[in-house]
Amino acid sequence: MNEIDFDELINADNLTVVDFSATWCMPCRMLKPILERVTERFEDVDFFEVDIDDNEEIAKRYRIFSVPTLVCFRNGKKIDSLVGLNSYDDIVEFIENCQEAELPED
Repeated sequence: MNEIDFDELINADNLTVVDFSATWCMPCRMLKPILERVTERFEDVDFFEVDIDDNEEIAKRYRIFSVPTLVCFRNGKKIDSLVGLNSYDDIVEFIENCQEAELPED
């Protein structure tokens, strides 16, 4: 993935959740099955993964210092982030809050 592809994905009108992760990260691996369940619950939300080692510039742009980190975007704007291995319920609550959140001002 390059930055242009990334920017196109996060510029959608609907909510986009990006999972910033790394292949060497054990909590990232543990999060995958939880996220699979979460994606089933939110059919109107787009989910995708960004490997921070393969996409260092994107990770730097959004100040990803720790993985896993989930970041919600809408219309290209970052709404919120959630760091670390979290439970299904915590992630669902995070996404619901992102859905209800106002877009940040430029």
